Amino acid sequence: MSNVLKNELPPSTQWLFPEYDFEQMDPQTFFPVVVERILNRGSWAEIRWLFETYERERIAVWIQRYGYRRLDRRARHFWCWMLGIDKVQKPPWEDQRAGSL
Repeated sequence: MSNVLKNELPPSTQWLFPEYDFEQMDPQTFFPVVVERILNRGSWAEIRWLFETYERERIAVWIQRYGYRRLDRRARHFWCWMLGIDKVQKPPWEDQRAGSL
């Protein structure tokens, strides 16, 4: 994306982070929240920026570890399918018999 702030986040994503000081957000420090919000609610242009900014493998590992709790079900299934992720980690208190994704 050509229109990027000093913090390197696309300005169009500011609405995704209402509880943060958007201008001060560092994309590397805030990697988990940036990935979560953009994969759940971002536009295709913002998703393109995400994959240009972070390595695909890093995003896939995040989805495997945290996607079960941090992505809505529809987004989780879509991104697992797109990235070839067969299984995500569930918290130990979740019923392990309730589906693989």
